[in-house]
Amino acid sequence: MNLLTASSTQQGVSHKISDTPCQDSVLLKQEEGYLFLGLADGAGSAMHSDIGSKLILKFLAIHMQISFEYYKKNVAIANKNLLARIHLALVAIAKMKRVEIKDLSSTLQFIAVYYDEFIIVHIGDGVIGMLDENDNLSVLSEPENGEFSHMTYFTTTLDAKRVRIYRGDMKELNGLILMSDGIEESLYNYKTASLVPITKEIIQWLDYGSEEEVSSALDENLKNVFAINSSDDLSIAIVRKNQIKDKS
Repeated sequence: MNLLTASSTQQGVSHKISDTPCQDSVLLKQEEGYLFLGLADGAGSAMHSDIGSKLILKFLAIHMQISFEYYKKNVAIANKNLLARIHLALVAIAKMKRVEIKDLSSTLQFIAVYYDEFIIVHIGDGVIGMLDENDNLSVLSEPENGEFSHMTYFTTTLDAKRVRIYRGDMKELNGLILMSDGIEESLYNYKTASLVPITKEIIQWLDYGSEEEVSSALDENLKNVFAINSSDDLSIAIVRKNQIKDKS
């Protein structure tokens, strides 16, 4: 499966003012037959969430490559067991860094693709959108908040029901977009629970530009467009099935 990717992460205005590190992380791992693209938004209240968001993605990129078949087949217990593995990884990171596990909290979104099949995981807020095989745009996974709109769930949750897992065949997808809540504020319509039309065009940028060019364009838009609507850190990642037909 020929998949193209692009991503960008930018430190939020509020963090620049307070000299706080960017707490968002994006990670791409791609090898023959395998792709992992993840986004983690560190909790603002967690002292070392920049470390937690970065290292949990590194762990999951490897873990999903090793355990893809397990999570594909063991549907009934996958949520519980994936959360248990995430917790074990966070405990190890906390011990290594000599911090509390709660200080590593982040939301989580990722897609893992193994040849023609995908597994998508979402914990917390942010939005995951998709283009189907006909390029119709829809929301695959909505933001999940707590009792109040500014609250959400993190990788440190003890509730496996907060781990949302989606499985399918890449024939069903032409594109995917992962976004942190900072981007969500610009691209997601809360009243209709839908993504604004420009979201489709952003994914389709990969039809016309290289991965590097599109990532650069995302950088510019995060700095000059999306930052206007949110003072939070900003992260976005897109996957696009290569639309160039084989002419051989």
